[in-house]
Formats: sequence, structure tokens, C-alpha cells
Amino acid sequence: MNPDNSPKFEDVIAKALDEYLDKLIKKQKEKIEKSFVQYDWEVPADRLYSESSHKVREDVENHALVPFVEQINASNPEVRFTAFLAAHKEYIDWWYKNGDSGKQNYAISYTNFRGVKSLFYIDFVVRMKNGQIFLFDTKSKESDRDAVEKHNALIDYIHSEQNADKHLLGGVIIEQNLNWKYSQTKIKDTTNLSEWTNFYPEENA
Repeated sequence: MNPDNSPKFEDVIAKALDEYLDKLIKKQKEKIEKSFVQYDWEVPADRLYSESSHKVREDVENHALVPFVEQINASNPEVRFTAFLAAHKEYIDWWYKNGDSGKQNYAISYTNFRGVKSLFYIDFVVRMKNGQIFLFDTKSKESDRDAVEKHNALIDYIHSEQNADKHLLGGVIIEQNLNWKYSQTKIKDTTNLSEWTNFYPEENA
């Protein structure tokens, strides 16, 4: 190759790479947008679990799928909230421990702290005896860098026009002094819970 022609070939190659990158970004964007299509969620008829990562909890009642199968490495807030729900079963119609992926599980669209659009799977769906439905994502203080973004996206979802008649409440829920607290409005952090609402099942029976 004549050295004098090198700049021309480099220019052609650079243009080709730019065009390919543009097409790749466009395809990835289309793929992401398709994954955020809203759908009406229902409790699945059944779920498959791995014996190596899950265990059957015969002592837990009122779960939407019987028996309740718990992840072996479930977080401490998840385990404690499960116990809380089990202790208040007389006020609860049913509850469901959501999965972490897949269309059969309840996903909410949000934009994370990096500005990237993503999905998060709420931890619990709780239906009270009076028909009220709570969507809760269990956390401990400052345990999730995206907790504020997830909570605020969930509040927007709950109050969206499409959910106006679904009797939804919820948000990020944190245990403090034996009480489980959540905010019914948007938040700026998960450290100051003074204005948050206590979740008392007996008041929603």
C-alpha cells in the first residue's frame, strides 16, 4: 500500500466504524425500549425453583403460591418482612414474594443513579382483606444506591393513569424500631424516616 493513500483508507475505515456503531446503538435502544412495554401482571400459576438455591417453608402461610419457597440467601430485610407478614396473616388475603427476573415477575421501569433506564423487581405484592394492594421493596437504610430512584419510580407508577383504579400503595419499606415504614410520596434519601408511614396490617384489613 502506498503510504500516501493511508490517510484515505483510514478515513474510509473510520466512517464505516461510525456507521456500524450508530446502527448498533440504534438496535440496542430498540431492544431496550421493547423490554419496557407495560403489561398487566398477575400472580403466576406456578414457578420453578432450584433446590440448590431455595428451600420450602412449610411454616409460612398466605403466600399466593403454596408452599412458600424462599431463596436460601434471601436478604435479612426480606426474611424479616416475610416473618412480619406471616405474623399478621389474619389481616392479609394473600402475599407474593416476587422473583428477580423474567416477565412472570412484577417489574417497574426506572432510571438509575447513573441515568440509565432499567427495570427493578419489587420484593413483595401484598393484598389485604379489604382489597388494598401494596407493592413493597424491602431495604435497610442506605443498602441500595438506587433506592431513592426505585422508590420515586414506584410512586410515579402507582399514581399513573393506567393504575388509577387498582388500589395500589407502597414504596421502599424499611424496618425501624420494630415498625415497617414506607413513604407515600417521593423521597430524597432513605435515612430520615420521620415523615414515613408505618405499615400496620390491622389498619388495612
